[in-house]
Amino acid sequence: MRPIGPIGPIALFCFLAHCVSAAPSDPTHFDHRRDAVAAYQAKDYPAMLAACESALALRPDSARYLFNLASAQALTAQPDAALATLNRLADLGVSLPLARSADLAPLHSRPEFAAILDRLAANIAPRGTVSKLRELPDVSGILEGLAWREKTGDLFLGDVHARCVWRLATDGTLTRFASSPELFGCFGLVVDETRDALWVATAALPEMSGYTAALKSRAALAELSLTTGELRRLLPVPADDRDHVLGDLTLAPDGTIYLTDSAAPVIWQLAPGASALTPLCESTAFASLQGLALLNAGRILVVADYANGLHAIDLATRAINSLPPPPRATLLGLDGLLVHHGTLLAVQNGLAPQRLVRLTLNPAADTITALDVLAVALPGLDDLTLLTLVAGRPTVIAGSGWSSFEKSPTPPPHASRILQFSAE
Repeated sequence: MRPIGPIGPIALFCFLAHCVSAAPSDPTHFDHRRDAVAAYQAKDYPAMLAACESALALRPDSARYLFNLASAQALTAQPDAALATLNRLADLGVSLPLARSADLAPLHSRPEFAAILDRLAANIAPRGTVSKLRELPDVSGILEGLAWREKTGDLFLGDVHARCVWRLATDGTLTRFASSPELFGCFGLVVDETRDALWVATAALPEMSGYTAALKSRAALAELSLTTGELRRLLPVPADDRDHVLGDLTLAPDGTIYLTDSAAPVIWQLAPGASALTPLCESTAFASLQGLALLNAGRILVVADYANGLHAIDLATRAINSLPPPPRATLLGLDGLLVHHGTLLAVQNGLAPQRLVRLTLNPAADTITALDVLAVALPGLDDLTLLTLVAGRPTVIAGSGWSSFEKSPTPPPHASRILQFSAE
């Protein structure tokens, strides 16, 4: 799920303001971003420059903040500083359409600017390989969650729009596995063979069929029979006058289920034998929580945050460690996470083009030592959502349908793909 979009005359990341429930005592990079937008609109470019510098100091891996700082430097007659900032942007391995920016016009004739454009183009040259496991040619919904049942070979897909879970059999047959009026949009899925259960993170969003304003902020964990798809129970997020979107979940070795809430700054849990969701932790460090994965034999929960990178939670102490980005890399726009051979694989769909990356952490899981791009700019590698392992191979949904619904509330059917890629 991609809860971002541009605001204002300059392209700044716009994360939902309600993602943080209470403002911390010190200004966040969001606060400085808002100040930069206001100063830009008022044509107060020195103030814009100061606000951009403050935002970047707190989020140094933001390509958008680097772009905005370079724009402010160009608008305050500091072309050399602007070029240096744009080289920092190119260091991140991403690309932005700099040549179309009127604010950077003072740089357009400089040979250094042409060299930067070449670096940005090289950043998005096709890399990696993917293979198509399945193609679904006429999908009318939004495929978000993906889970594989080793016992039968079935793939399960969570559909946000159709409010159901699909089962894709080994022969390619797609059938509706679970569809109950009590389900909202179906997001992340996890197979639990021990309890013969398929757990589903479900939440009400305008993109789902039958959405009404009365359903706003409704979210729950659903337990389905792994055999029949019958809804056994629905465990709602406690009502607290905040928006809630449960987008992903993971199953711990002890049977605990952890869920991320992308609208409220909370990680939820369902302990074994419990009958209600309870908060694991809540923090103003959280902005838009997405995928999650367990490291160090289930002792560390790593959570992707669209706006704030990665957080590592010590499950014994509940201490939260927001991990700094490695040099020359960005952690922004991360969505699905997957543990594979001791490293983390991630969907980074907050960049253009979207990409698949590998994150290597140190043994204590408190430092990211490397970010490697595994696949980018390949045909069909777009509109990516969540990851899973299928027979040991990393597998991702592409052509999920989010982009179609961003353009129209009733888009025509589209092709979705289940792709596998190498992480070696």
